[in-house]
Amino acid sequence: MGKNGENMSIPILYLDNTLTYGGAMLSLKNLLSALDRKRFEPVVISGQPAEVLARDFPATTSYSRNIRLPWLHAPIYYRVRKWRLASLFPLNKFFSLWRFSYWFLVHDLPDSLGYWRIGRRHRIEIVHLNNILGSQLSGILAAKLLGVPCVAHLRDFERNSVFTRSYARWIDHHIAISAAIRANLLELGVPAERISIVHDSLNPEEFSPQKAKNEGVDEDTAFARGHLTFGLFGRIVAWKGVREFVLAAAQVLIDHPGARAFIVGSAPHPEDSYAREVTRLISELGLKARICMTGYRQKVVPLMGLMDVIVHASTRPEPFGMVVIEGMALEKPVVATAAGGPLDIVVPEETGLLVPPGDSQSLARAISTLLKGSSRRQEMGKRGRQRVEALFSHQASARKIENIYADLLKPGFAGFEAQNLQELK
Repeated sequence: MGKNGENMSIPILYLDNTLTYGGAMLSLKNLLSALDRKRFEPVVISGQPAEVLARDFPATTSYSRNIRLPWLHAPIYYRVRKWRLASLFPLNKFFSLWRFSYWFLVHDLPDSLGYWRIGRRHRIEIVHLNNILGSQLSGILAAKLLGVPCVAHLRDFERNSVFTRSYARWIDHHIAISAAIRANLLELGVPAERISIVHDSLNPEEFSPQKAKNEGVDEDTAFARGHLTFGLFGRIVAWKGVREFVLAAAQVLIDHPGARAFIVGSAPHPEDSYAREVTRLISELGLKARICMTGYRQKVVPLMGLMDVIVHASTRPEPFGMVVIEGMALEKPVVATAAGGPLDIVVPEETGLLVPPGDSQSLARAISTLLKGSSRRQEMGKRGRQRVEALFSHQASARKIENIYADLLKPGFAGFEAQNLQELK
């Protein structure tokens, strides 16, 4: 019998403090959908609404909590920091310590006690943090109070500060979603033996060419019909390289007069100045009839299925690059910037092409090169799909993370494994 009494599964507490629905939640959804429930029993705490948790984590105990983050919910601190005197080093240091102390006493400590109570209720044996370290102190404290190992799943680059270096030392094992994130952890002073690379993943069945065909999007099919197409998928923010994509598209559309370009995604806010700049640039270049800005789309598989080339244009290192593996899963060749996660994903000249970040001319040349040869695109697409199935499936990632759990729970876990194998016989 395990600690939970009724079965042999090991209870794992997953703490997610993201306020927007994005890659972190999708990755957690994929992990738990592939988790071996005979071995592990997930319990989820998240800032997402209860209906979202019920949809994404069926048959899973989940708690929706009011998550508060210091960089979003500390308006007094940020008003004080605008004072000219506050920029002086002694006062700057004082205000930083003041904010940390206030946030610790008013939010982190009470939250950690709340997590501890939930952990005790479910006899949790591992705490798994689902996001960046800088906002996870309450989860780290909860693991310490429960006396269980703490796993941190780092999904973005962490600023090298006194606080994050301290938090990193308190983690029993770190999961990095790419080699670039692993390098970031090493910079924080984390020993190499306490880091495992487990790439983000997807369910290949949900990103299959056949599924894309079966869910065609009518309003965009007409714009794409009869044309070569290429598209950028992601939020309209500066570091995603949307402006660079538009500049590259202008050249590609000269080389391929019959082609059409797509920008699939929305700005963080309706009145975002960067989004207006992108729209204005498209108009100034005379491309309004040849670049389709779809806005936010919940279902991206059908739209990706319309593309001949999937483009990733981030101007700074990408922590991973889900769009890249989504495109490859749909048997599409990809053009991506050679920084961060895409370096782990794309095999140059086999599954796609890599270009320097921020270089719209190189981006245009790569897209045009792929649009010229249909047989080359098809071959790259097939190899990309094979690579996703082998390395980036949710099943493969779940097995790696389960092995991390097993190592952390040794030696007690060994007896369970032996009994579980006996049952399988």
